[in-house]
Amino acid sequence: MPAVGRPALALLAVAVCAGLAADVRADAPETLAPFAGREVTLVVFVGHQSTRDDVIRREVETRVGEPLSPESVAADVQRLDNLQIFAQITVSAEPDGEGVRLSFRFKEMPAWIPWLGFSYTEQDGFSAGPKFSALNLGGRAISLGARAYFGGAKQYSARLTWPWILPHDHTTLDFYGARLKRTDTLNEFKETSYEFTPELSRYLGRHGRLEAKFSLFRMHSDVDGKTLDPDNKDTLPRVGASIGWDTRDSWRLPRHGWQNELELWYTGGDGDSWSMNLDLRRWLSITDRQRLLLSSLTSLQSGTVGVDVPEYLLYRMGGANSIRGYSIDDLGRTLYGKNQLIGTLEYSLNLIGVRRFDFWRFAVSMGLDLTVFADAGIAWSEPEDLALRRARGGLGAGIRLLVPGSEMVRFDVGWSPEGGFHFHFASGSKPVAQRQRIR
Repeated sequence: MPAVGRPALALLAVAVCAGLAADVRADAPETLAPFAGREVTLVVFVGHQSTRDDVIRREVETRVGEPLSPESVAADVQRLDNLQIFAQITVSAEPDGEGVRLSFRFKEMPAWIPWLGFSYTEQDGFSAGPKFSALNLGGRAISLGARAYFGGAKQYSARLTWPWILPHDHTTLDFYGARLKRTDTLNEFKETSYEFTPELSRYLGRHGRLEAKFSLFRMHSDVDGKTLDPDNKDTLPRVGASIGWDTRDSWRLPRHGWQNELELWYTGGDGDSWSMNLDLRRWLSITDRQRLLLSSLTSLQSGTVGVDVPEYLLYRMGGANSIRGYSIDDLGRTLYGKNQLIGTLEYSLNLIGVRRFDFWRFAVSMGLDLTVFADAGIAWSEPEDLALRRARGGLGAGIRLLVPGSEMVRFDVGWSPEGGFHFHFASGSKPVAQRQRIR
């Protein structure tokens, strides 16, 4: 479920008002230009207290004995920034005889943060409770988040991401586990569900990704006829795989590049279906502070609804994470199906670059974007329902708080001819959020 912590908003507000901002990026390539071509005699890392040297070193490709390339140093800094454990990274160069000495200096974000967080969806409303986030367990850039929320939905969840489970092999382990209890207003039953999903991925060259997935999902309903099994309990084990291509210049704030994924799942147990997600994202740089995002998501499922595919896994349109300008409680009751196609175009103007903000004794990196967007989409189960007359679209504008952990917090106003104006609040980028079961 989308989630955002209150302290993140407070940190940004206080820091902006106090003006305690410093650039999170390293020196630009032109700053190092006078030393270009000189032999690198020494590379040192300074300022980190929790992060292990080998975690930093594996991201830095600039080597002693090689000629200095300012562009390569900038790429090193970007890979370090992608770890999302540093509030600030700077690089300085000093002459060393005929060569040059490089110093990477770091300001780490808090290794762990306990706080009061909350989540929000247009179906469930707000839920709040204690949340714990560890960004850099053991100094290895391992992240762990856990939360217990109460309110519109009662949810317990934890996610672990270990980016390098082997010392010299970029193999990543990701595990997500959750228990959720809520009222499903669209399908009209009270849900109690459990999910356990481990994923193992590795790099294919610099840009390719290959991932193996397993998931166990259980659904309990308080109403007859909502599950595939007549006992009102479904058990859906799933196995899957995906292949991806990622050329983004930045994971946190991409300005150009692709992020594409083809994902396949087989669902067994009480279900019997194949599903596919084709997720395409393209960023185009206009100027240093302006960019375009074009994204599309195609999701297809085999089988018959109510026999092989449960109704609670149908895609419903509307809301912050599919077609903005519509309420999911309205459009989701008329435009839904086992398949979906969603397209999004977003123009973003960066108002405050991602940079360091100091709050008391803590340092975090944040930023602010202004966005104008347009969405279009359709959902269908039968081939004859895949028709242009059933497609819907909306447009609008909003702001993005670029925060660590959840990538961004979105405040949007959307408009559509049928739905009128709607305010949308969500966490995480839309291309990521629209992949979630509850959106």
